[in-house]
Parts: sequence; C-alpha cells; structure tokens
Amino acid sequence: MTTLAPGRARALLDACLPAPGEPRLLAVSWLVKTVGSGLYLTTSTLFFTRVVGLPVHQVASGLTVAGIVGLAGAVPLGRLADRFGPRRTYTVLLVVQFATMAALAFARTFPAFLALILVFLLAEQGSTAARGALVATVGEGAERVRLRAYLRVVTNVGITIGAAASALVIQADTEAGYMALLWCTALTYPGAAVPLWWLGARETRPAAMAARTGPGWQVLRDRRYAAVTLICGVLSLQAQVLSFAVPLWVLQHTKAPPVLVSGIVAVNTVMVICLQIRFSRGADDDSRAARMCRNAGIALFAACALVAFTGGMSGWSATVLLLLFAAALTFGELWLSAGSFGLSFSLAPEGMHGQYQGFFSLGRGAATAVAPVLIAMLCLGDRPREGWLVLGTLFAVAGAAAPLALRARAAAVARTAPVDCHGVDGERATR
Repeated sequence: MTTLAPGRARALLDACLPAPGEPRLLAVSWLVKTVGSGLYLTTSTLFFTRVVGLPVHQVASGLTVAGIVGLAGAVPLGRLADRFGPRRTYTVLLVVQFATMAALAFARTFPAFLALILVFLLAEQGSTAARGALVATVGEGAERVRLRAYLRVVTNVGITIGAAASALVIQADTEAGYMALLWCTALTYPGAAVPLWWLGARETRPAAMAARTGPGWQVLRDRRYAAVTLICGVLSLQAQVLSFAVPLWVLQHTKAPPVLVSGIVAVNTVMVICLQIRFSRGADDDSRAARMCRNAGIALFAACALVAFTGGMSGWSATVLLLLFAAALTFGELWLSAGSFGLSFSLAPEGMHGQYQGFFSLGRGAATAVAPVLIAMLCLGDRPREGWLVLGTLFAVAGAAAPLALRARAAAVARTAPVDCHGVDGERATR
C-alpha cells in the first residue's frame, strides 16, 4: 500500500482548493451559508405547515409574494454594496437574515409569517448581489471566474450536506426537531459572516466610475447587459426543469422506477462538483463565454428532445434515456454557469458590480417565478412531447443569441470609436 508524501498531499489539496487567503476565506463563508440553505430548502415548508400551522396555500402564496417583492430590491441593495463596500453590506444582510429566521421560530400567524419572510427574501436577494460584488473584489479576470466556479461547487456540496443533515429530522417529524433545525439554520448566517472579518479584499470606488459613466443606476441604461441577463435568465429555466418537472414527469408520465428521480439529482450533483471548474476555463474571455452559453442551449435542446420520447416507453428504455437526459441537462448547466459567470463579471464596469450583479440575478429570479406555470403548460399538459420540443427550441434560440449580442456590441463599439474625442486617440489628436 502506497501513501502520498506530505508535500505531495499538500500540493494535491491546494490544487483542489481555491488560492490561500481571501479566496479560501470566502469559500469557507460560502460553505457555511449553503449548508444553511440546504437545511432551509428541505424543511422550511414542513416547518411553516406543521409547526406554524399555516395551510399549504397560504405558505405558497406568501413565498410567491415575498419572492416577487424581493426581486425589486436586487438592484437598490446592489447599489448599497457599491456605495458602502460589498463585504460590509453582505455582513449586515447576513445579520438581518439571522434576525428574521430566528423570529420565524415565534411566528404563529400568516401576517407575521408574511412580514418576516418578505424581509428575509429581500435580504437574500440583496446578499446575492453583494456576494457577487465581493467575488469581483477578491479576484480579477480568469482568477475571478475560477473562484466563482469553485464557489458553485461549494454550493452543491453545502446544500447536499444540509439536506442530508435534515433527513433525520424529517424522519422523526416532531415539532422540537423542526424548531431545532430552524435555529441551526439561523446560526449559519452569523457563522458565514465570521470568516469575512479576515477578508482583506479591496473595496469598490463607485464615485470615480460614476464620474466617467454618468449618474447612478447605470445598469438600467445598459441594453447589452440587459440582453445578456435575459438570455441567461431563459437558459436558467433548466434549474426548474430538474427540480419541478423531473419528479412529476418520472412519476406520472413514464414507467421508470420512482427512485430514478433521486438518481437524476445525484448524477447532476456529482457532475457539477467534478466538472464545473474544468468547464469554466476560458470563461473570462467574452467570446468564449458567449459560445459557452450557445453550447448550453444546444445541450439543453438535446436534453429536452431525449426526455420528450420517454413517455410510454418500457421501464428500462425510459431509464436509459432519462439518465442520458440527466447528463445532457447537466452539461447545459455547466456551460451556462461558466458562460454566465464570465459575462456577468466582464461586462460590468469596475466599481459597479453590486448593482450589476443585482440586476443579473433578476434573470434567474424571473425564470424561477414563471417556470412552474410555463413548464406545467408545455411539458406536463395534454401534448407533452411537443411541449418538451418547444422548450428545447427556446433554449437553443436563447443560446444562439448570446454570441450575436456580443457581436452587436463589438460592432457598436467599432462605429463609435473613431468619433470618441475623449478616448486615447482623441487625446493624442489634441496634443
């Protein structure tokens, strides 16, 4: 039996982890936060219905309303991250989430639940923007994209740990267990804030950037960034295909064994953990990132085409196609994540990553809001095969639009460059 030398083992460990210092501290904070997300996602509905005693329709409507309101706070809270620094803003929002999550333990009426969950999801939306801006201050270029890819791996690991930890509580199904789990979830928010104290990342300076590009709310006038946000938002419907459509499709429309739902999720999780960093190489280049989005659209079309023909098949045939579907869907997710990481960072002006990351999150947020209705209508209705193919075509068209958006931007820059009297050439002409 052979063993690795300590130096080689350390080198291997360093290759699997982000760079020491600020990136690694951010990864620790991210892991703690996503473990809490795993606990919350798997047990929150059970807590609100079984412990708080709210009907399912009230919980659903409250989460929907709060989620929509939360979207409205993405850009304003992102601007706060630009103004006061992403680390400080993110820390404050983590404290707000801790306070509201802890208060939910004592909520026993719908108005109290709605008010608290609204504040919680508003802070969650803002923390997403602040976290994105924080990544932008920790790294640059390829390093920034690689760190974001690594943090996506951490997200999958953290949510898996949280979901696994909640399994025993769900099995016991007791009020005391759900209360304890809620408090553990609440404590992950200050836990995620602790590593940030040692984070020495530089802060943004939006005032200087605003002087060059105009007043605030720059992102709302950036049509190129809006187009990329829309494209990536459409492609991000794939996440809801996995979480919403797959369980219902496998159980109600195929003869595949029900346990395959867990198998598909496992294939997705393992592939993301193992391949996300590799797939993100080169995403700091705009053109390559746009091509990654195009590849995502093609892979997602292939996934939809595969699943469209599983209805009515024998159990084994459907199982094989559904596993191929899981792989194609995950390839699409990997390319989308890499491409969106690169474009969302590189197309945002330095010093404005907070508001730009907040705006970019609106694409995924809007997709999450409309996905259940859209997917149910297309893929789970009377003509599901045609519906899956329509959804796949939507993915393919959105992916193909990404390189076109970048080319249109390059053409616009080329047209305006010769007459830009404030650029370098203009300065030289006046000398």
